[in-house]
Formats: sequence, structure tokens, C-alpha cells
Amino acid sequence: MESNIRENTEMKWVQTLLGLPTENSPVEKIIEKLPDDGEVEKVYQARWVWYHTILAVEIFFTNILLLAILVVVSLK
Repeated sequence: MESNIRENTEMKWVQTLLGLPTENSPVEKIIEKLPDDGEVEKVYQARWVWYHTILAVEIFFTNILLLAILVVVSLK
């Protein structure tokens, strides 16, 4: 998969150098169609906040579990 991406990048470079028309990938076509009204940025920020909130809760519970293990091991 990675070599395929590398080949596509190299082919685009060669086509651009020779002045040949290059075709955008499907991802680039979707990115071009995204609105510029800031809505995409708001969605990204909201997802970023939720992701990091969930991550913080998981780390908190992991620390509680590690503390409990430490207490159990130290009492033995």
C-alpha cells in the first residue's frame, strides 16, 4: 500500500515536471469540495475535545487501577 502511494506521488511529480495534466485522487477531490465557512474546523475541534476527554477519563481509571494494585501488593 505504501509503495503504491509513493509511486503515485512520483508519477504526479514526473507529470507535473513534463507539463502533463495530473488527475487528483478521490481524497483531494473531496477536500476541494469542503466548505470554507469554518464548519469543518468546528467539527474537528468538537471531535478533538471529545477524544481527549475520553482519553483523560481512561487515564484516570488506569491510574486508580494501578494505585489499587500498588496497595494490594504492598499489603501482602
